[in-house]
Amino acid sequence: MGPLSSVTLTDGRLLTSADDDAAVAVVDATYATANEISVGGTIEVGGTDVEVVGIVASGSSAAETAADVFLPLTTAQTLSEAGAVVSTVYVQAASASEIGAVQSALAAALPDATVNSQSDLAETVSGSLSSATSLITNLGLWLSILVLAVALLLAVLLTVSGVTRRTREFGTLKAIGWSDARVVSQVAGESLIQGLLGGVIGIVLGLAAIITINVIAPTISTAPTAGMSGPGGFPGGGFPGSAQTASEITLSAPITLWVILAAVGVAVLGGLVAGIFGGWRAARLSPSEALRAVN
Repeated sequence: MGPLSSVTLTDGRLLTSADDDAAVAVVDATYATANEISVGGTIEVGGTDVEVVGIVASGSSAAETAADVFLPLTTAQTLSEAGAVVSTVYVQAASASEIGAVQSALAAALPDATVNSQSDLAETVSGSLSSATSLITNLGLWLSILVLAVALLLAVLLTVSGVTRRTREFGTLKAIGWSDARVVSQVAGESLIQGLLGGVIGIVLGLAAIITINVIAPTISTAPTAGMSGPGGFPGGGFPGSAQTASEITLSAPITLWVILAAVGVAVLGGLVAGIFGGWRAARLSPSEALRAVN
């Protein structure tokens, strides 16, 4: 069951107050086509044959009808054996400025009911989107930290591996009098330059990717949304909706100066840390190891 929202009558008639407890129904056009249902025919609902008096179609490209079959309220309550139960009541204010007053009056008159306006629903959706955005942002942050940590570890391992392959070189330098500090500064300087070059290359590739995304400008289409209007005279709670609008979101990749500077800083810092570890490994080499490697 659900309200008739943003629909147009394509055949037959809509429900009226005279149909309050009659075994009649209005059927969604898509559902009618799929099941070969026409006005004047009957369908079975809850074990009871119900006459189809009208067929409605969505007023937009999206299916906004909330049900395949629409019944008068009393008929729906009888067939569902739910009793005199009404789950949702739609109310229309005379003007937008009176929505708050109408909502307050309804809350006072119906203390056991939940009274929501479109702004409340929008705030709920916005809150959910904000929570999802925060979750995605935090997840992205920790994933970035993890990737940086792994990259730094790999840089250290590669630098140490390079030092091991240059055993003769560093051992010979120590044999001719190079101090441990000078060996460490030599390796750290090399890694620092490599990190700077890697950062520059990464920024160039990143800017190229950003420019490509902004030139292509991919878009995401959002489905039309219907506003809630007041009762349209349907005992089943149906009502005609307001106009619908569809929108498109264009994706773009912004360029932020501090992100670029941070990227260069991380690359340089990574190279420096890797160089210090590699230099420390090189400084521990003894001239005798270098001589054996030469032989």
